[in-house]
Amino acid sequence: MRLSSSTATAALGLLSFSLLIRAQNGPIKTSETYDYIVVGAGAAGLVAADRLSEAGKKVLLIERGGPSTAETGGTLVPPWATGTNLTKFDIPAFFITMYSGRDTFWFCKDVSSLVGCLIGGGTSVNAALYWFSPDRDWGTISGWPSGWSAADLAPAQAKLKARIPGTDNSSPDGVRYLEQVYTLLSQVLVKTGYQRITINSSPNSKDKIYGYSTFSFVGGKRGGPVASYFRTSKARPNFKYVQYTYVNSLARDGAQITGVRTNQTSWGNNGTIGLNKGGRVVLAAGTFGSARILIRSGIGPSDQLAIVQNSPGAADLPPPSQFLNLPVGYNILDHPSINVVLQHDSIDSYDNWATVWDNPRPADAAQYLHNTTGVFATSPLKINWWKSYNGSDGITRYVQGNAMPGGVATPAVPYDSKKLFSATFIVTHGITSRGRIGVDNTLAARILAQPWLTTAADETAMVQAIDDFFSR
Repeated sequence: MRLSSSTATAALGLLSFSLLIRAQNGPIKTSETYDYIVVGAGAAGLVAADRLSEAGKKVLLIERGGPSTAETGGTLVPPWATGTNLTKFDIPAFFITMYSGRDTFWFCKDVSSLVGCLIGGGTSVNAALYWFSPDRDWGTISGWPSGWSAADLAPAQAKLKARIPGTDNSSPDGVRYLEQVYTLLSQVLVKTGYQRITINSSPNSKDKIYGYSTFSFVGGKRGGPVASYFRTSKARPNFKYVQYTYVNSLARDGAQITGVRTNQTSWGNNGTIGLNKGGRVVLAAGTFGSARILIRSGIGPSDQLAIVQNSPGAADLPPPSQFLNLPVGYNILDHPSINVVLQHDSIDSYDNWATVWDNPRPADAAQYLHNTTGVFATSPLKINWWKSYNGSDGITRYVQGNAMPGGVATPAVPYDSKKLFSATFIVTHGITSRGRIGVDNTLAARILAQPWLTTAADETAMVQAIDDFFSR
């Protein structure tokens, strides 16, 4: 794999993607080489691994974490589901429990933000909201090169939709559960001119619209790339997967990438796994993980490379004459969100989801155990809405809202915890704030410059959206 300044810079745009494949028990032969080594087993990586192996390429997928859903070997089952294959990661309603508790092993411990380090990456721990992208997300107007317009990508998007159709009613019995938040907010939105639509049927409609939240669940369980692309890739003989394996850096010979260096030194070859002639490494370790691997490989800003030079990771660096001073970690974009907790007499907060793991409502647990239907077959999120705001800089920003029963509130005034619901506001397409990430002296991945609401127009859009919500 020949690495030039242009290809390395282009790679920066791919840092948030990831990939998945079947776990292989035990070590691999480091003497064996591959056409593609994919680092990271998250969302896009699952798709990439499947497509590369489908094309006949010899693929190795490396994941630093372990299993998630039962399909991937996960065994973290709630006490009330003992004896089943219904893990914490399979049950849709459990996403809210991912962010509490002491042993949140599914998050990376050396990253300053919450990042999924397990098979499926973020798709195994997040809310599984699933939106088809509007045309404006693509093309040169959104910073993509020629050939990346919505029309260019339509065939690929059609394939994705066929594999993961999505649903806005995820309980297999067709019944909608715990819908008080939807009922309440839909009445409010209609009065202020919002139109109800089936959101993924009109992906370009993102101004004053609302609808049921849409998810990648299947059969009352978490779906997404793990339950689709994983299933086809795992059956191929030209595909291997290893977990609990940490990629420290890329093995380099000048501008030539020859493989990856891992922490599995007991496998031989000092843990280095090589590429076939003309082979490539696909960094799919997420925004933080991919940037860190590049920096630890001598590819990145000079101040970051200096940190690595003065750390134990220096042993993996190429000679300074081979350093590539590139803006890895700059221009980072993230969507800022603000959560508001409210109270209304019509709401059942569902005990703020605090009891679902070890003491759920008996009828709901029994229903889910019987046929994976009911409250546990659905996400806590019930409704989504969008509105656009024209900025003083001439850029249109879109603010997404969603809401769910339950919420954690610090009491400033008396409130009834049984009647709480949460509304979240997210500035999405059009944001101009940017930040920077990198590594610290321990080589942990960190935010070096915050990317949220650093421009006045972004902040104004957020404030306007919240003001609009409360003025209804």
